[in-house]
Amino acid sequence: MSEELTEAGATALAAALRAEHAAVWTYELVTAFVSRPQVRSAVAEATGVHEGHRDEAQRLIRATGATPPAASPAYSLPQPMTDEGSAIAVLIIAEQECQVGWRSVLENTEPDGPDPAVRRTALTALTTAATRATRWRITAGRTPAAEAQPGKP
Repeated sequence: MSEELTEAGATALAAALRAEHAAVWTYELVTAFVSRPQVRSAVAEATGVHEGHRDEAQRLIRATGATPPAASPAYSLPQPMTDEGSAIAVLIIAEQECQVGWRSVLENTEPDGPDPAVRRTALTALTTAATRATRWRITAGRTPAAEAQPGKP
């Protein structure tokens, strides 16, 4: 199964993979700042989901004959993390960045392309990132909790 992606589609998929690499790194770092058991559990679950999306993006890129971009050894945080509240704020941003990446994949691939797995993966990843960001906003007491158009830059 091989997807013939346009250049824009391939670029978008690589960007989504980079966002997933960053999200996995961020979630792993956040574990040092969260203490409530339900938050720690949600962080562990989300880490696993992002690892799955990362692995699937790598597989999809390899299926095109390309080499997936590697993870960076570290990433810059969008703001300092000093406690659980600031860590959750960083997680919301990480989820938003994943939403932007996966939405771009949807916008730059064809609905009737030769391998629907690319769009199916993008839709699933966009939806789960939007849902998770909403849950983090609720946990942080932010309103509105949900965005009207997830992934819109």
